[in-house]
Amino acid sequence: MKIREYETVLAVCWEMGEMENSILSIYDDVLPAHTSDLQRVDEKITANCEKFLQDYKQRFLQTEALCESLQQREFEIKKKEQKLLKDKRKLELKKRAREVSYCKQLVNECYSSRKAAEGLKREIDMLHKRRAELEDKLEAESFEVLQSEIMQLEMAIQVIEDDDEPIDLEEKLKNSQSNLIQKDEQLQELKEQLQELKDRVNTVCLAIQRKNDEMQDARQELIHGLEMYPYCSYVGIKTMGVVDSMPFYFGYHSTKKARKETKNNATNVLVKCRKLVEDQNWHPFTVGSDEKEIIDEENEEMVRLKAECSEEQYHAVVTALKERNEYEINGKHPVQELWNYKEKRKASLKEGIDCILEAWKIHKQQHKM
Repeated sequence: MKIREYETVLAVCWEMGEMENSILSIYDDVLPAHTSDLQRVDEKITANCEKFLQDYKQRFLQTEALCESLQQREFEIKKKEQKLLKDKRKLELKKRAREVSYCKQLVNECYSSRKAAEGLKREIDMLHKRRAELEDKLEAESFEVLQSEIMQLEMAIQVIEDDDEPIDLEEKLKNSQSNLIQKDEQLQELKEQLQELKDRVNTVCLAIQRKNDEMQDARQELIHGLEMYPYCSYVGIKTMGVVDSMPFYFGYHSTKKARKETKNNATNVLVKCRKLVEDQNWHPFTVGSDEKEIIDEENEEMVRLKAECSEEQYHAVVTALKERNEYEINGKHPVQELWNYKEKRKASLKEGIDCILEAWKIHKQQHKM
């Protein structure tokens, strides 16, 4: 029994050995092919890796070159921006310099215009005085001529009546006619002088009007300049005929709610006052003792405003009404004026230009810092 089992085990072992030999033979047959496949795959992977590394190096070099190019371009752009900023500042400085030179020119023109206007005014006064003297002289000489002619005629008549001798009347008539012609020539000469004086007065008036127009144009240019560069501290642009809002917002309160209510009430009162002032059908003026228009304080609306508003608010409404009446403002077309806010009056052309020059110098110093 044991021998049979042993034989069975040997047979199984033999079979297993045969199987192992077949497997090893198969392995020996497959191993070279697998090894060659692995070598081909490894070579392919190596080639791909080398190709990838070369491509990576090439891309890396291209990226570095692109970065350097971008950095160079960025540097050039920054350099150009700095240059553009410098050029822009130079242009601004040149523009401001031109404005300053134009303002100086305006100042010089204003001074010369003022001197010319004063000289023209003195000349006009002298011409008016000379004209009055010539008119008085003309009237006096005309009266004296007529009086002397009457006396001569009376004397001639008296001589004719008293003298019995014949008188050459024709000769006396000729003498009288020659005297009359001479006096007439003198009168004509005086009339020509008067006409010449009138022409000179008209010429001077036209010159003054032209200078006034030039100064008004200069004021408008200055107003336009202040609109573009509002740097001045006390000289600015004021819209005439508009109720000032400052008196309506005076006063502070302890709580936020009280301040808000006061602000809302002040806004409502200000809007009502401005609408009332802009009403073309409302003209609360009367003629005063000097035949000039003054505010009619007995007007119904003015009495109501005086009772409801404070003194400062009422004064703001009166000021706006006077400005609208002075500048003949009709409708809602605003009239702008060069204004001295420090002294609360219309600013002169010289004050506006001096203020602009001062602000420009301060701005230039700050720009340098």
